[in-house]
Amino acid sequence: MKKLRLHEEILLLALKDEEGTTYSGTSWPYAVGGAVLAELLFEDRIRLEDREGKKHLTLVNSSPLGEPVADQVLERIANAKKTADMTTWLGRVAGLKDLKHRIAEQLVLKGVLQVETHKVMLIFSKRIYPELNPAPELEIMLRVEHAVFSDESDLDARTSILVSLAHVSGVLDSVFGKQRVAERRARLDKIAKDWPPAEAARAAIDATRAAMAAVMAATVATNVATH
Repeated sequence: MKKLRLHEEILLLALKDEEGTTYSGTSWPYAVGGAVLAELLFEDRIRLEDREGKKHLTLVNSSPLGEPVADQVLERIANAKKTADMTTWLGRVAGLKDLKHRIAEQLVLKGVLQVETHKVMLIFSKRIYPELNPAPELEIMLRVEHAVFSDESDLDARTSILVSLAHVSGVLDSVFGKQRVAERRARLDKIAKDWPPAEAARAAIDATRAAMAAVMAATVATNVATH
C-alpha cells in the first residue's frame, strides 16, 4: 500500500473504527489543516518567510503531489493574490468543503475504509466510513502510543508532527483517554518543542495551537453573549 499522508493518518485517528464517524469534542479539521500544510512543507512545495512578525507561506513549486486535498490547497496558494500567514491558511484548509469526505474517500480507494450511507430520521442520508483494513491504523496507533507513553529519545519527524497535531486538537484525548494523556503532558510538550524538524514543521503545530485558541475564545465569547 502507498504510504499514507499525514492528514490521512490524522483522520484515521479521529474516526471511530466501527461507527465510521469522527469523535465528538475534537477539532480534527484544524489538525488536518496543519497536517496538509506540513506535507506541503515536507515536499518543498511551500516555504515560510518572516513578515511583520508572522510566518507567511510562499510558493516554491506548484507541481501537484497527486493527492486531491493537498493539491487543491497548493493551487490556492499558487493563485492567491497576496500572501497570508500560517494561521490564516490553516483556517482556510480546515474550512474546505467536504474535507472529511474527500480524505476518507481516498482511504476508501486505498482499501483502508469502506463507505456506507445511512438514513437519519428516515429523511437525511449520512455517509460514514467504518474501517475495512485495520492494519494501517494499528501501525499508526502503535507508533503514536510508543512516542507518547515511552521515553524514546529518537522520534522520526513525521511521527512527532502527527502526535503534536493530534494532541492540540483533542484527538489524542479521544483515542487514549484524557487522564492518560494528561499524565504525559511533559512528554508531549517535549515532543512538540524538540523533535519536529526545522522551523517550518514547528510553525504548522504553532498555527494549529493558535487557531484552536481562537476558536475556544470565540466559543466562550458567544456563550457569554447569549447568557
